Amino acid sequence: MRGSLLVLLMGTVWSAGGSPGQAAERAPAPNLVPNGGFEADTAKPGFPDAWTFNIRAEDTLLRAELSADAHSGRRSFCVTKGPGRRAMPQPSPVLVSTPLELKPRVTYAITFWAKMESAFPLDTFAFRVKTNTPGFRGQRPFHFDVGREWQQYTIDFLTEADTTTGTAEFFDLGDLADRLFIDDVAIRETGAKADPNLPLCYHPWLPPPKTIYRADLDNFDFPRDRPRVERTAAEIAEMKQGMAGRDIGEHPWVREAGPWLERPLHFFEQGSSYAPTGTTCPVHGTGLTAVVEADGTYGMRCPQCNKLYTTEAHQSTAREQITKQHASGARTLARAYALSGDERYARRSAEILLGFAQRYRKWGGGTRATMYVLHECHSFLVQCATAYDYIYNSPALSAADHRQIEEEFLRPAAQFYSTFADGNGRMNNRGAIYNHAALTIGAAISAKEFVDHALNSPYSGFHPMVAALFDGDGLTPEGFGYQTYTMTGLIPIAETAYRLGVNPYRDPAYRRLWEATYQVLLPGEEALRGDYEVACRRFAEVGNPMEYPFGADKVERATRRSSVNFRQRGYAILRSGADIDHTSLSMTYGNEAMWYGHELNRAFSLVLYANGRLLTPRGRAPSYGHALGGWSETALGNSALTVDDMDHQVGEDAWSTLVAYDAAPRVKLVRGTNDRVYRGVTLDRTLFLADGYVVDLMAARAQSGEHRFDLIYRLFGKLDCGLPLQARKGALGAGYGYEYLTDVRSARTGEGWTADWRQPGASALRLSVVGAPGTEVNACTAPVNADAGPDADADQKQTADAILARRRGRDTVFAAVWEPYRGQPMVTKAAALPVEGGDAQGAGVEVVQEGRPGSACFLASYAPGKRRFGDIELDGKVAAGRWRSAQAEPEYLHLAQGVLLRRGARSLEATAPATLYVERIAPDRVLVKTGSGSAGRLTLSRSPFGTGLPGPGTRLPVPVRVERDGQAVEHNERGGGITFEVAADASYRISGVTDWQSVRLASEGAAPLESAPGEALDLTVRPEPGTEGPLASDGTLTGKNKIANAGFEVNPKTHGDIATPWERRNSYYAARFGTPHTYDSETAHSGGCSLKIPGVQYYQATLRGLAEQRLAGPVAGKTYTFSAWVKASLAPTRARLVLYGWNPKWGRDFEGGVSPEFTIGTEWQRITWTRAFGPEITEGYAMVMRPYQTMGGAIWVDDVQVEEGARATDFAPDAWTERAQKKPAATARR
Repeated sequence: MRGSLLVLLMGTVWSAGGSPGQAAERAPAPNLVPNGGFEADTAKPGFPDAWTFNIRAEDTLLRAELSADAHSGRRSFCVTKGPGRRAMPQPSPVLVSTPLELKPRVTYAITFWAKMESAFPLDTFAFRVKTNTPGFRGQRPFHFDVGREWQQYTIDFLTEADTTTGTAEFFDLGDLADRLFIDDVAIRETGAKADPNLPLCYHPWLPPPKTIYRADLDNFDFPRDRPRVERTAAEIAEMKQGMAGRDIGEHPWVREAGPWLERPLHFFEQGSSYAPTGTTCPVHGTGLTAVVEADGTYGMRCPQCNKLYTTEAHQSTAREQITKQHASGARTLARAYALSGDERYARRSAEILLGFAQRYRKWGGGTRATMYVLHECHSFLVQCATAYDYIYNSPALSAADHRQIEEEFLRPAAQFYSTFADGNGRMNNRGAIYNHAALTIGAAISAKEFVDHALNSPYSGFHPMVAALFDGDGLTPEGFGYQTYTMTGLIPIAETAYRLGVNPYRDPAYRRLWEATYQVLLPGEEALRGDYEVACRRFAEVGNPMEYPFGADKVERATRRSSVNFRQRGYAILRSGADIDHTSLSMTYGNEAMWYGHELNRAFSLVLYANGRLLTPRGRAPSYGHALGGWSETALGNSALTVDDMDHQVGEDAWSTLVAYDAAPRVKLVRGTNDRVYRGVTLDRTLFLADGYVVDLMAARAQSGEHRFDLIYRLFGKLDCGLPLQARKGALGAGYGYEYLTDVRSARTGEGWTADWRQPGASALRLSVVGAPGTEVNACTAPVNADAGPDADADQKQTADAILARRRGRDTVFAAVWEPYRGQPMVTKAAALPVEGGDAQGAGVEVVQEGRPGSACFLASYAPGKRRFGDIELDGKVAAGRWRSAQAEPEYLHLAQGVLLRRGARSLEATAPATLYVERIAPDRVLVKTGSGSAGRLTLSRSPFGTGLPGPGTRLPVPVRVERDGQAVEHNERGGGITFEVAADASYRISGVTDWQSVRLASEGAAPLESAPGEALDLTVRPEPGTEGPLASDGTLTGKNKIANAGFEVNPKTHGDIATPWERRNSYYAARFGTPHTYDSETAHSGGCSLKIPGVQYYQATLRGLAEQRLAGPVAGKTYTFSAWVKASLAPTRARLVLYGWNPKWGRDFEGGVSPEFTIGTEWQRITWTRAFGPEITEGYAMVMRPYQTMGGAIWVDDVQVEEGARATDFAPDAWTERAQKKPAATARR
């Protein structure tokens, strides 16, 4: 954190040194946290007053106490953990303050200091202010890195309008730390307040919207005609007119209702709850179907094996699905009644509604959800309320029926979900779904309060959400997948309100959602097609027309869109060309879009569209429970660079910094940096889109040490790489997506190399990578994340050919040219420009194309100041240009965020960092374009070369005209120069100029100060204590078996005061979607216990789980065989064995150590894997893991053995266990 500004979901977060002077400028205010310095311990000596520490009693290896190692004063709070603690599935210990009185819509400054002690350089912990505000907005977490030195953390925390109390809470208190210290906790009011009538944005560090449109319902009354929810009476009459002369029974609405007149109905006497294990067959992985037998038996049936599952999880799922089917049937019948007038349909629909009304409160309706909350709203309540609206005036409903349906069913449901929307759905996608149900019910039963809430609630209402949940560009921070999902709740709210006589389309913020949604689609893609058609009509009615984008010319129209940069979302799209020559290139530089299933963003992932098709698999996450969920959540799965084979740190504090973005006619560019996804390493990606190709400068720069850098190039098509690739043993790694890369073939080279991917037809792409010493090229097969869609090759619907380029060092730049082509590629040369100071100072690439004289150069500078890239001088962030020769006038020059770009006699200059573009567009005409924030007085100086003029100082011999958008711009001519005022983001055509020498922008703003580099972090990994036990002369455990606690007989259940050497390291593996292991005394292969990795599901996905142990003694030069007895609760379940090493240069080394996936069943079986460790490996680790999979089960592990040699022999007990079982508890290591 040191030296950088971090932003999180409830405020601005920074660490000491990040924003000088901010804390000092705040007026002093009382500290609301009693005993924030942990000095007082009168109530319980050794433990601080006014704090509690919540920990399970059986967690005997963890201690919490005061420490003399303080940041200030005499004491700090210290959490001490014994090895093995992190393996146990204990709830997180939480340090909690006494309750604090807080004020609504006030900003508080929260500060505290922390450090840790560990063999590892960094760890994590979390903090929150848990308030009385309902839902997740009342307890949003802040996640922090912590190092070995005291460091201050500051949070600017803005409370919600209903916040009055809260507690300060520290939790997830480290994983790798032996000891974690906290001191000097303070919460102080800053005096900054916010308008309580304006909602907080999803990202509250963004300013609240200046205005919120409000639906005026003071004089509102419901229309008297029915229906009015899904259709109006006029719309039904129009539908009938469309069937004039034909049998109304042929209308789809009526035909679909016919079976429901005869279908048996079944109402359950209890509600449902979400059960992830109830939807998929554990044997075949197929979706299950809900059934009710004639005798009333019900459950979920597998369509493949016909087995009926009747566990509570399956029956709960069956109750929900069958109930939703009946609700849909009620609406289907009611629709048929509305069109036909046939009372049979109304009576049957009423029968279903009354069946629900008689039971809804028994299910808990009105006080809690009766099924999965989102499903209950859109697939149950909305269906039923819509049905009720259609049959409202039918004689099938008596007055008593109306009362029962409204008062026992619909009204209590709307009351619950209105409140729930303001809590659980506060300013997130769920609020739209909940309020859709509330509004539908309000319209159906004429309850104005529900209509008002759905439209105007400051926490979840339609108008506050379109203004504050979505950013100023119209995108939601929850991710592209949830852009359209949220709109599926907002769209019917708008349409139902419109039918009631309230017009949400007058809200200008609502239109931005539609425009942004269309902008992120690729040519040919569609979303919400029918809804766009309706929305275009509605916006035209209020005088704000919007063109329908999905007509017959949808592809042509999409290719004419301009480049766009969604700054608040952190997503840039570069576009050039039209029709078949159109290219679209996008790059993500925002933070993680929520989490799994919400379309992840990894820093600098990209998507390329060209040749009329998608060329790169998208980094989108599949649906919840998808088999590839474990892949798509990784950086590799998003085609992003990884360091030391670890995944990106994700979360709200992983936001990248946009360095430059500009879209000029001949070249478009974007650059971002990120020093947060890997501590001590800066990732930096610059993309140029120019003349039919992409230049990609992907850089990584470390503060210290040597690292391993991997960048994956993953495209559709058949790969052809001319390097001499050789097959290699095993996977490239055991986690973070490496285990999904198969058929790996490798080559090493220091020269430039190319690879071609050929798609069906004439489409192809050539990747030309600039050479760098020691590059390892790994061709492999990679997943495509989810359904690849129609653009994937027939044999590549699930996989794509890929190349993972690997380099080692302190810094590197993967410089490459991506050239889509049809027929033959045109790029004949892609070479590095020599950079003054080396790769750490900048990168430059020269590109030559066949048949075009000269070359284009693309530059990125990584350090402040002026430096040379070959014969080009740059003082700025990014630059590009094309020259026929070094001394000729350039075809174009582009300087982004800089003050100088010069080659030969011609230059772009600015008095402060600016973005300038100059292009020769005719023999006597040039184009000058300014970028964002680049306004001032511009002077174009003519050149004496090639004009036939006597030299500088004379007036131009032809008339000069300066135009902007066809209008003349006043200018001055003096000394051979043309001077005029320019605005930011504007283009100017200057005629009468046959040659030019310089363009200079003078602006009033001073050059911003470059931030000083942060203090170098101590990122060294220190030796861990080895396994205690009887050691042989070579430092390994005595005996054949070199793994400790091989039978898991020593564990917290049997020896609570002895730390087991089996661990689960969250800092190495994603904890968010992992499950810890435990110990089972009921199941064992031998002895009394085994290790169990529970089968924990997230929706239909079984989460990964693992246990690992460091081997005692050196492993360099040795061959080890790893074996284990395993069984699973369900067949099939997959497992792996891993033997990895520690290379002090860059960290973990998996070369040849990752087994293939073993398919295991419900009976004990032995699996084995062998690895030879290289001479550079200093430590060895053994790991057993269950990979992420769809509907796998729990696995048990027992009788593990690691032995020297290339084959497994019979299991032998280990010496550590024998010694530990004999050791008195009082002398056990803590």
